[in-house]
Amino acid sequence: MGAAGESLAFLDIPEGSSWFANSEATAAIEHHFLPAYLARARWFPGSSATRIKLKIIATLPVQGDTTVFVLIETDHQARYLLPLRADWTVDTGPELEKSIVARLRRGGRQGLLRDVATDPAFIRRLLDRLRREASIAGWGWRLDFKPTTKLGSRPLHTESRVRAIQGEQSNSTALVDQDYVIKLYRHIEPGQNPEIEMGHFLTEATSFTHTPALLGHVEATHASSSYAFGVIHAFVPNQGDAWAWSADRLSIYLDAMAEGSEGRDKALTVRRDYLQWVRRLGCRVADMHRALSSRDDMATFKPEPIDQRDLDYWIADIMERATRIFDRLEKSPLDANDQPLVERLLRLKIGLNGYATHLIRHSLGRCKIRHHGDLHLGQVLVGGGDAVIIDFEGEPSRPLAERRRKAPAARDVAGVLRSLDYAAMALRQQRQKSGKLPIQALHAWRDHSMDAFISGYQEAMGASVLWPDKTEDAKAMLDFFLLEKALYEVEYELSYRPAWVSVPLQGVLRVLQEGGVI
Repeated sequence: MGAAGESLAFLDIPEGSSWFANSEATAAIEHHFLPAYLARARWFPGSSATRIKLKIIATLPVQGDTTVFVLIETDHQARYLLPLRADWTVDTGPELEKSIVARLRRGGRQGLLRDVATDPAFIRRLLDRLRREASIAGWGWRLDFKPTTKLGSRPLHTESRVRAIQGEQSNSTALVDQDYVIKLYRHIEPGQNPEIEMGHFLTEATSFTHTPALLGHVEATHASSSYAFGVIHAFVPNQGDAWAWSADRLSIYLDAMAEGSEGRDKALTVRRDYLQWVRRLGCRVADMHRALSSRDDMATFKPEPIDQRDLDYWIADIMERATRIFDRLEKSPLDANDQPLVERLLRLKIGLNGYATHLIRHSLGRCKIRHHGDLHLGQVLVGGGDAVIIDFEGEPSRPLAERRRKAPAARDVAGVLRSLDYAAMALRQQRQKSGKLPIQALHAWRDHSMDAFISGYQEAMGASVLWPDKTEDAKAMLDFFLLEKALYEVEYELSYRPAWVSVPLQGVLRVLQEGGVI
């Protein structure tokens, strides 16, 4: 491989060999090149290349000896997926630089080893194999491309444009023309992936049309365990996700309000149209829940009565998270502006278990169902004045088995309500430095949006075992999951955006205040 410094710059490949079939090259990939690449990858949780320890556990050829699926395992037993390709005739550019894992050298030739998760040629190859229901075997693994019945109705022309979806954190997603959305999972776990399972059910077993049709998926099996590698959905024309769209609508509304009488009509029109859309979103979420509870003949989707064991599980879950949060807040004081919120919450530590227990007991006798599990405005697309629900993976911090657990429909409802609150308060965070933020108008927008959503949901749901008949019971059940979601947000912000923690802290305190705890 040459001198130490040179070995980090180039990976030498013997003539007539591929990098993954050469033990010396594989060792260099594991010890030097991959840790350096993963340290800068958005989807990988590591931060320092020197701390990333891994081994390659399998390589599955996708195209000859040039493109392979590489499975790695870290020293924490977490497994990740990388599609790597050896390119010997490549022109580098700013975007291409981000995908380079190693620079190759074979005799007098130089090339690149690249991560091709969103590369056009790789994506086209995946679609071709999906259409042919191909299978690949190697290293004791079997890779199967599994189309649904919907794939046959999709275009068969040669895909002309493939582009990466920017902003992905935990996966890699590519858009193919206006036809396909292909997501490659990076962190892979054994078990049934809820996004694929839910997609199959909604696409093949129900009439629910407000989610992209599942066209197929890529699945690997090893030692009797299955792993989801990727999923393919139909593209749905849209104006973007509801989080960004909501922030834009609210910004237009506030700017128009600031114009005084001249902007009044514009402000009222924007608010009216937004509330109509939010009400429609409530209807679509109810439609989704009715579809997910519509098949008594399928055990994994059959609605089940909520019993005491469910209540105990949800209470234990929420209290484990609360305990972690209280411990962090007591040991690491926050910004002085946030400290009063922290002190108010810490004073309620002793009574939180009793209050949570009081809230969730109203769910007893209702039904638990398969549900989205991580529903918020970022998981909704806006298109044609309607709402399209996407990304059924569930809460990413939970193991697959937990994401597949049934729960009250109220968990999804709470997720959207918290997101509507977040959207308004996030804009407050961004604009408060200007000193010209109309707080009352902002709070009114939030409150009207939440009212419109829940009104649309309840109207579309009607009388159902999924929702309590009594208003006070419905509020108690919803408050429990609002508390659960807000505590999740507090823990997230403490880990990743401490400057934003006041938003979910206020959400927790609002639930407790409305419940009479404060």
